[in-house]
Amino acid sequence: MKGLLVKDFCLLRELKKMILIVVFVSVVFTATKTDTAFLTGYIVILSAMIAGMTISYDEMNGGLAFLMTLPVTRKQYVAEKYLAGLLILAAGVLYAAVMAMVQKLVNAESISWKETILTIAICAVVGVIMLSFSIPADLKFGAEKGRIMLIFGFMLIFFVIFFGLRFLESHDPERMDALMHWVNHVLAGTWIYPVCLFAGVLVLLISLILSCRILEKKEF
Repeated sequence: MKGLLVKDFCLLRELKKMILIVVFVSVVFTATKTDTAFLTGYIVILSAMIAGMTISYDEMNGGLAFLMTLPVTRKQYVAEKYLAGLLILAAGVLYAAVMAMVQKLVNAESISWKETILTIAICAVVGVIMLSFSIPADLKFGAEKGRIMLIFGFMLIFFVIFFGLRFLESHDPERMDALMHWVNHVLAGTWIYPVCLFAGVLVLLISLILSCRILEKKEF
């Protein structure tokens, strides 16, 4: 597994242009006083996407079939993908936290640690969920189709939530106000952090089991 991990981090050199774009755009967002939540979400979500791209490089020119001939089991290959993805995502979360603090310092704003940590925690859970969906989708349908399905799935969820809230706002404003009050109450509670952690771990474990089954049944 160590060799696979080294291979994936070497493959990141092929994505250096995308990584440089992420750094450049995040610096621009920091300089233009972009909302901290948007900046953090942008960095974390792109980190999750970068983590999922290593499978597409493995599939090039029958590379995945060749990897399966090496002394490594399919479960080890899947576990390594999740480990590499989590490490890349952790690096993205750390970078997002640093950029959020730099943005506050550059703009001479007071740092609200509770708000910053909550934003990073929620974005990290979203990144873990994206990773949990992208890996089994890439293994099942291929990297390109899997990425399209991932984007389509998240767009569908976004539109359902967006238009659902708009419908509720126009037809039942009292219930909409009650819903927003409940959301604010949930986000203000200290138990939101263990809930985020539990949700991330649960989704990750289900995804890991599903990915192992998919690769076990896959023929090369």
